[in-house]
Amino acid sequence: MAPRSAAVDVLADVVGWSGLPKWQPDWTVTERLLGLTLPDDYKALLHTVPTGSYAGTVLINAPTRTGQEGDLLALHREVMLSLKDGRKPPYAAFPRLPGLIPWATFGHPMGGELFWLADDGDPNKWPVIVRGADGDWEEYDVGAVAFLIALVRGKLPSEIVMPKPGAPAYRTYQDLPGSPNNTGR
Repeated sequence: MAPRSAAVDVLADVVGWSGLPKWQPDWTVTERLLGLTLPDDYKALLHTVPTGSYAGTVLINAPTRTGQEGDLLALHREVMLSLKDGRKPPYAAFPRLPGLIPWATFGHPMGGELFWLADDGDPNKWPVIVRGADGDWEEYDVGAVAFLIALVRGKLPSEIVMPKPGAPAYRTYQDLPGSPNNTGR
């Protein structure tokens, strides 16, 4: 179980979330499969706020039974394959270090992915990397939660990912049919 985080509490307050997720990722499995420890803010986020969409654009799915249970890379298999196809990206793909590990996708205004630029140092210092569908890239020297807070507050200085006009700050997906839960159903 991931500890609570002040930044996650701020994000939960900004998006109006006060409940608990019905499902908790098994970080031991996920981190064993990666061979790396993931950032604390990301683990605290998914411990506090269920999977869902932020600002009508960023979709966060926790490592689930899709692909292999707990496998973040299986969840984003197509994204990882796309890093090896087409134009050479400005960053290497994991398992090379430093390398990109995907943690979310987005759909507004054109779509793309959010990554960490992982290395063998402190995962809490991994920057967030944005790749747009058109192949443009941006780098932010913040973690996942600070990135989401800036996005939902409309203060993210991005030309690639931005809040969808009129969309709620957050929408949970935990009650949709087929969503994971820890009851085994």
